[in-house]
Amino acid sequence: MPLRWLKSGHLQTLGAAAPLFTRVPEVPPAQRCAVPIAGGSLHGALWMHARRAPGVVVAHGIGGSGASPSIVRGASALFRAGYHVLCFDMRGAGESLEDVPSLYHAGLTADLDAALTWLASRPRVDGVCLVGFSGGGSMALKLAGEWGEAAPPHVRCVASVSAPLDYTLVAPWMEGRGRLPYRLHVLGGLADGAKKFAERHPSRARYKAHEVKRLGSLRQYDDTVIVPMHGFASVEDYRAQASSGPWLPRVRVPSLLVHAEDDPMVPMRTLTPWLSAASPAVDVRLSRHGGHVGWLSGLDAQSWLGGWAVRQVLSHLRAHAPAREDAS
Repeated sequence: MPLRWLKSGHLQTLGAAAPLFTRVPEVPPAQRCAVPIAGGSLHGALWMHARRAPGVVVAHGIGGSGASPSIVRGASALFRAGYHVLCFDMRGAGESLEDVPSLYHAGLTADLDAALTWLASRPRVDGVCLVGFSGGGSMALKLAGEWGEAAPPHVRCVASVSAPLDYTLVAPWMEGRGRLPYRLHVLGGLADGAKKFAERHPSRARYKAHEVKRLGSLRQYDDTVIVPMHGFASVEDYRAQASSGPWLPRVRVPSLLVHAEDDPMVPMRTLTPWLSAASPAVDVRLSRHGGHVGWLSGLDAQSWLGGWAVRQVLSHLRAHAPAREDAS
């Protein structure tokens, strides 16, 4: 349980991103790797055990990268629990900027599928799981719904943490005055990637690098960058198509949805309509407190690594893809 003064959803969300919590227990250096996709490749970090074990692909959130604090901490917890771990940068994010045909968008699941297939083909990998944080969690659930009855045989399970299920509701909510710090954080990451992409690949961007500096809202970013690049009819069309909520009834692979009722970025009212229609394969676990990718129980990194959300994810993975604990 969190300390009494840490029960605020805002403190949980902001605290989990503070430098104090970015430190993680030491793990072996990661191997740099490239995952092939149509028209390019995605870059990431790979941690491998010397023995055979299940593998986990970790998907970052919108505006983040494989180096985001929650992703680094999650990779550490998963590796120490005995899993091979792949953290990759979605196209246009982090190191996956140089060799990709486009920027990613909130519903682009093909790259997650490619990462799972690539990891499953590695030596000593015995099946794979997908764990997504925030927007990456929504992509993970959407991909599970797209698979339906035809989930790849190498996929054992899917887990999401703080996933926005409905961008038609979450995106306008994020534009509110009370969400300014969160909006600036997400928009800053998106704008930085879009600017660098236009500078390196001017023929692939339907906007100019200098135009990104003037984008003051998520809607302007979607309208200027994403809609024309990916051929959506409008911002509304993009957000509806990117949402994972409508896909939940089709999920058949064992999937976990972890969420806090006090999440300041993705309020429960945006999830509730979709949860009631979700497939029985979707295990929903809610907590009263936790914020957005928070769930801090104290004032050290271990309070997140051993926190409620991580325990739920590891419990789900162990039930469907057990791995031997690793103390290194």
